[in-house]
Amino acid sequence: MNSTNNNPIQDKYLSRNDVFALKFNNGLSFLKVQSWEQYKYDPYSEIGTVAPQSASGFQRLEDENGDDILYVDENERKVLHVSIGHNPAQLRRYTNYPESENRLRTIPNLTVPRPVNGDDYGYVDGNDTPYSMPTDAEELMIPPGHHLDFSFYNPDQTKSHKPILNIFIREYDVGIIDPSENLNMVQRVVSPGSPMPTYPVGSNDNQSRIGTLAEEWGVRPVEAETLRGN
Repeated sequence: MNSTNNNPIQDKYLSRNDVFALKFNNGLSFLKVQSWEQYKYDPYSEIGTVAPQSASGFQRLEDENGDDILYVDENERKVLHVSIGHNPAQLRRYTNYPESENRLRTIPNLTVPRPVNGDDYGYVDGNDTPYSMPTDAEELMIPPGHHLDFSFYNPDQTKSHKPILNIFIREYDVGIIDPSENLNMVQRVVSPGSPMPTYPVGSNDNQSRIGTLAEEWGVRPVEAETLRGN
């Protein structure tokens, strides 16, 4: 993909008291950062070696205990803000969010990009998001109850490569904002040009449903159009 307009993910992280929204396919949920903790996995080398012109197959990023590094239990009021850099840079990383369902960066009117074919769209590589400094080329905001999985394609015609990842994570402890009690605040979030960000839970055009997380958080998502109409 080789975009030159990507920013270090550290420039995009939120701070205490920042307000943001998560976009589910059935509406928006509004959150406030109460505190945060930052950590990383470096180097992460559990993907395995990928043969020339082959793909690794989709898999979660699990630690030595088999736990998904990027998963938050549904009973937690936490959100992960994640970026991943990788080496070697030529490897192509394809992402499903949620796992096995929604391929990120799918292009309208084209088939879903398939790592097994090494499709030349729908991926990020280590030039987009370098190992030394992961960027917002694939900026992932992950609420509770959502697994992701990843596949790496090796375009080299003769040499096998082993993906090595540098996973940056800022974990937010969040407060849940009830739109019925904070209408002015949430209207500012959805106003055109608002500095308060909205992050898709999935891709820009295909998000996950909030599901049982609505009961855990105690607030159901609302449509932006409904808020703007009040």
